[in-house]
Amino acid sequence: MAAKIRAITLDLDNTLWDVFPTLRKAEQNSHRFLSEHFPRVAERFSADDISALRDRIYSNYLELQHDMTGIRRRLYVEMLKECDYDPVNAEDLLNRFLVDRNKVELYPDALPALKRLANSYPLISLSDGNANLSSIGIRDFFVGCVYSADTGYAKPHCAGFEKACEIAGVEPGEIVHVGDNPIADVDGARRAGFQTMWIQRNEEIWTEDFEPDYSVKTMLEAVEILC
Repeated sequence: MAAKIRAITLDLDNTLWDVFPTLRKAEQNSHRFLSEHFPRVAERFSADDISALRDRIYSNYLELQHDMTGIRRRLYVEMLKECDYDPVNAEDLLNRFLVDRNKVELYPDALPALKRLANSYPLISLSDGNANLSSIGIRDFFVGCVYSADTGYAKPHCAGFEKACEIAGVEPGEIVHVGDNPIADVDGARRAGFQTMWIQRNEEIWTEDFEPDYSVKTMLEAVEILC
């Protein structure tokens, strides 16, 4: 029999909101700003070029693969340097991007679910991304936030899960982790000894040779199971 659940960890991107439209808009706004203030960069790099460069940086800078903010900063530095602008401007470009990156639209079920879950359990966010919960307006629902940029390792590495245990003050088997990614979230959590809940946001098909403890399609279904 599974241990009693005493805390919940939650993935963020594509669990509480669809991150891809937000990122596209943030990148479009960034490119528009580059066109106005750093025209040689915008002429040299289209929006698609920037996405491709970001992917190359992710592949080439292994030490940054756990740090999405660091990757974005390196992206701006490299573009500015290549086009003979002072790379010190990368920090302003990064901060502007992060403002837009945090203008997410929560899934309709996310906010009511967070309110109910937070009344019953300590909630801890566990993310490889760089969403700022205070900027988004939901920080008060969480007793802690764990980011791969701080632990030094992206999921499915156990570091973030172990940190969440420390924050919650409970044993791994007493935490259920909720997330959309079969490997990063479900496999990572189960290897760390957590209970697991897979949220199927976009009609994905489960193809792994292991199973989550629970499967849901909305956070309100998670509430029904956990509360």
